[in-house]
Amino acid sequence: MGFTFIEILMTMTIIGLLFVPVMQLFSSSLYSTSVNLETITAMNLAQSEMERTINLNLTKAQLQKMGTQIFPPENEKPIDMNKQFWRVKREIIEHTDPLEVRIEVYRDGEPDKSLVTLVTLVEDLMWDSVKTISPA
Repeated sequence: MGFTFIEILMTMTIIGLLFVPVMQLFSSSLYSTSVNLETITAMNLAQSEMERTINLNLTKAQLQKMGTQIFPPENEKPIDMNKQFWRVKREIIEHTDPLEVRIEVYRDGEPDKSLVTLVTLVEDLMWDSVKTISPA
């Protein structure tokens, strides 16, 4: 017993019809994965810059004096990560109390299209006196 030509054509047609939606699903998942990778990379860069800013231990006045900065500066090579080129902008928002610091991450050459924006508030801590702890 063998298969007829018509049976083989019908089988191939059914397999072909099932193959198209699977390929569309595959294409969609690849696109979502690349968008998520870009977002995760941008978020990691923003968090890193936010930590760096906080660890500078600068006062509000010192941060205001530094003003808005872009890392790396425009005249230097951008950050090369995950086959993309990135820049990070730290913006100090004037006349806010506590001081608002905004971190934006964007692809090199697209400063108006930030992928991630983080915001924190900076407040100076004033200590009237510091008490030393004496050993027991």
